[in-house]
Amino acid sequence: MAQRDRDGVVIADLRGGRNDTDPPMSLRADQAVEYLNCHWKDTQFAAKRGGSATVTDTGGTAFSAGIQSLFRHVPGSAETAAEWWGIDGAATPIVKRMTGGTTFANVTLDDAIATAPKDVVAATLNGKLFLAYDSTVDRLHVYDPNLATPRARRVSFATPAAPTAANTGAGAYAAVLRYYRVRWLQMTGVTVNRRSEPSASVSFTPSGSGTHARVTQPTVAGEGETHWEIEVSLDNSAWTLLRGVGTNVALATGTQIAIATTTYDDNEAATAANYAEGDAAEPAGTYARFPSVRYLITDGNRLIGLGAYEAAGADSGGRTARGWFTPVLGSSDKGDDERVVNTSTQKNWFDCNENDGGGFTGGGGPLGGVPYAFKYRQVWRLTPTGDVSVPYLPKKMRDDIGSISHKSVVIGEDETGRPALYFMSHRGPYRVSLTAGIQYLGRDNEVTWRSVNLAATGVVCHSVYYPDLHQWWVWIATGSANDPDVKMMFDVQNGFPDEHNQVRGGWAKHDGPTAGARCACLMSNTLGASMSSDLKPYIGRATGTALQRCDTSALDDAGTDVQAYVKPRPIQSTSQLGQLIGLAEPYILAKTLASVTLTLTTDRDFGAETRTHTATLTAEEGTQTRVFKKFEGAGVGHAKVLQVQVGDGAAQEGAWVIDALILPTTAEGIR
Repeated sequence: MAQRDRDGVVIADLRGGRNDTDPPMSLRADQAVEYLNCHWKDTQFAAKRGGSATVTDTGGTAFSAGIQSLFRHVPGSAETAAEWWGIDGAATPIVKRMTGGTTFANVTLDDAIATAPKDVVAATLNGKLFLAYDSTVDRLHVYDPNLATPRARRVSFATPAAPTAANTGAGAYAAVLRYYRVRWLQMTGVTVNRRSEPSASVSFTPSGSGTHARVTQPTVAGEGETHWEIEVSLDNSAWTLLRGVGTNVALATGTQIAIATTTYDDNEAATAANYAEGDAAEPAGTYARFPSVRYLITDGNRLIGLGAYEAAGADSGGRTARGWFTPVLGSSDKGDDERVVNTSTQKNWFDCNENDGGGFTGGGGPLGGVPYAFKYRQVWRLTPTGDVSVPYLPKKMRDDIGSISHKSVVIGEDETGRPALYFMSHRGPYRVSLTAGIQYLGRDNEVTWRSVNLAATGVVCHSVYYPDLHQWWVWIATGSANDPDVKMMFDVQNGFPDEHNQVRGGWAKHDGPTAGARCACLMSNTLGASMSSDLKPYIGRATGTALQRCDTSALDDAGTDVQAYVKPRPIQSTSQLGQLIGLAEPYILAKTLASVTLTLTTDRDFGAETRTHTATLTAEEGTQTRVFKKFEGAGVGHAKVLQVQVGDGAAQEGAWVIDALILPTTAEGIR
C-alpha cells in the first residue's frame, strides 16, 4: 500500500494491479493506472515479466501460415514421456508431434481438417489423444500409435455392409429361413479391443440340396479390422453369435474369423436350441460411434463430447446442444473410450435446453469431480449421479453469461490454493469456485473487456494457467483485430473477493510480440528424450517467429525488445482543498542490476508539465543486492496532482525488480 507520512508517500505494494474502470483519482492505493509487462514475482511492487525464446521447428514438414493449435499429451503415468502436438494454418493443415526428442514428426490423418484448424481441440483419456475437428465425416478421431502405420484414425469402426449368403457343397442342408449379420473386430491375441455395430441383416433359405450356407464377408473399410464375426437369428430379432460345430468346432465360443478369411461355411442346424447354445449377441447401439463433436472434456473415466459439427449427421443428428459420453472405462474393455451407447434401454447422451440459448461453446473441468458445459450465455453443471445409465444431471447455473471460447476455459486455482475453473464470457473473465460459485473477475478492467472484438474472424481469445507463478494468461483480440493483440495476466494470489463476491486486484496488461499468440499450452521447460516435469507456457503465433517458449531468462521477446512500466494512482494533498504539493527528488528501492537503466516520468496536473529522468541500478558499494537510487533533478513544484511512471522509458532489453517507490512530497501554498 501507499503510505503517507511527514516525508511523503511510500508505494511498496501494487498488488491491487491495473484498473482502467475507475477514474485515476478514485483508485485504491494499491492499484495502478497502468501495469504494463510487469508481474509480482519476487516483489509486491513490480518486476519486468520474463521474455520468450524461439523454438526451432525441426522435423517433418515445416509449419507454415502460423501455428493454430498446441496440445500437451501424456499417454501414460510418466511425465517424462509427454508429447507435444502442433497444428498450423496451411490450406491442408500440417499436424506434427514431438516425442522422445527435440524434433517433430508428421501425423497422418484419416480425414483431413476441413475448416478452422484454430478450432481443433484435444483430450487425453486411457493413454489416447482424441482430436475433435471439422472433417467430412461424422466421426471423432483418435491418434493410435499401435497401428502398423501410426495415424489419427476414426474412432470405433464403420458399420459393415450386409454380408451375402449362398448354398455351397452337395448334400442336404435343411431349407430353414435364417438371418445373418456381421461385425468388425480389432483383436490382440484373444483380446477384443474394439467391436463395430452389426451390419444390416441378410435373409437366406438354403435350397436343401447343399451341405452348407456360405457367408461371405462384406468389403473391409481398412480401419484396423483384424477379425470379423457372424451373428445369426431365426426371426431377425433374437441374435446369437454363430457357434461352430463339426469341422468348425474351433469356433465354439463364437465366430471370430481372421480378416484374411473372407468366407465362412455354416452347417449349424437352424434350430432355436442350437442357436441358444451360442453367446447372445449384444444389442444394436451398444457400440455406436462417437460423433464428430466440437469440444472434448473428460472426467478421468469417461470422454464427453459437446455439440456437433455435422448439420445432419447420422451419428450426431446435427445436435449443437447435445453432449455424448462414453461408458466408464472397464465396462466391457471393448473400445469403452470410443463408443457411445444408444440402445432401446440406454442413451449415452444428454441435452441442455436444445431449443434455448443456442449450441455449446465449450466445456471444462472436472472441478471437484464435476464437468461443466458452456453456451454463449449459459453455464451448465454436469452433476455426477452415480448411475451408470444416467451418469450426469445437467443443471443450469447462469442464464446471462457463458463462455465465448472453449480454449479460454482452464483449470487453475484460487487465492486459497483450491482448484477453480476460469473462462472468458462476452462480459469479461469469470471463474467457478468450489466454495463461492461463479465469480466475476473483470470489475477492475471493464474498458479492456469492452474492447474485445467478439466478431473476430480468427481467434477471439484463448488462455492458459501457469501454475508456477499462479497466473492466468488470457489473450484477447481487441478493437478491429481478428486475432489476439493483447494479453491480460491475472495473479490469483493477489485477487480477493469483495462484498459482492467479485474478485478484485491482481491484473496486469502485457503487449509485445507474445501478446499476438493464437494458441498456447504448457510443455516441458527442457525438451529432450526425457521431457522435464517443469512446465512453461509455449505459444504459437500467426506471423514471425511462430513457436516460442515463454517466461524465460531472455531479456526480450525472441529478439524484440519490450517496454515495461507501472503508473501508480495520482497523488495529491489530503490536508485541505486546493493545497498545492511539491515533489523532491524521488528514489526507488530495487534489485541491483548494473546494466539496467530505469526511467521516471513525472506528470504535473495531467499534462501541464512532463519531465523524464533516469537512474542506473549499479551497486554503490560492496556486493549490494538491493540499492536505493535517486532520480536526480526529478523534483516538481506547485502541483495540484502528480502522476508518476517508473520502469523502461522505451522498449529495451533488461529485467528489473522494484521493491518500492519513495516520493518525498511537501505541502506548498493554496492556489
